[in-house]
Amino acid sequence: MQRKQRLWQDRPGQCEIDLRRFPPIPRATKEFERRYKGRTAIERVNARVRLFWGADDGNVTGAARFHAHLATIMLVHIAVANWLAMTPRYEGKSLSPTRLSLIASRLHKAAARAATG
Repeated sequence: MQRKQRLWQDRPGQCEIDLRRFPPIPRATKEFERRYKGRTAIERVNARVRLFWGADDGNVTGAARFHAHLATIMLVHIAVANWLAMTPRYEGKSLSPTRLSLIASRLHKAAARAATG
């Protein structure tokens, strides 16, 4: 049995293109990839707000309190992001006091020698 994948019926006698399967921007384009990356970044932020900052725990009652709670969460989130963006990066340095084993250090030196030629 074959199913019609291009069309779906909202009401009897009316067919429309299924935009979930056939979006206005084709999937195999750079524009779609750019927008999809933005979408996944937003969904990561939403998940962080829900899980890490506790926006969905249900302890806040009332719309005004919830919006104030969410606004406070977003302000703290933006402040932490700005603070992290301004801190210097430690490129090439280890942040932990862990030392490499003898075998790992020799492999690291051999890889560095091979990369320099």
